[in-house]
Amino acid sequence: MVSRYFKRILAAAVLFLAAVGQNVGAVAFCNPLSGDCTGANGKGLDALITGIMNFLFGLALVVCPALMVWGGFLIATAAGEEAKVKSGRQIITYSIIGLVVIALSNVIKAVILDIANS
Repeated sequence: MVSRYFKRILAAAVLFLAAVGQNVGAVAFCNPLSGDCTGANGKGLDALITGIMNFLFGLALVVCPALMVWGGFLIATAAGEEAKVKSGRQIITYSIIGLVVIALSNVIKAVILDIANS
């Protein structure tokens, strides 16, 4: 019963973020040989990646705390069942790991772009 409501809340959050999330807008890719950037005022792959990362960060800010609450709920209602406690701990652990990865995404992007541009 609770999982049905949790799924509805999660679906509503995803649809809300998709509706009001960062608008990536038109993206033009630059010609590496001529340096010509036509279209979208010179926006390139960096703008596309930044827009996607901003959307995922906003999504993670909604989903990760909800998963932490869900994991805590599983632990609290385990009634001594070791499988439910283990499942709740895994959910909390993986949501924290996901939140840290999303938080470090700008650093990861900068490192990848530095490697690609060298």
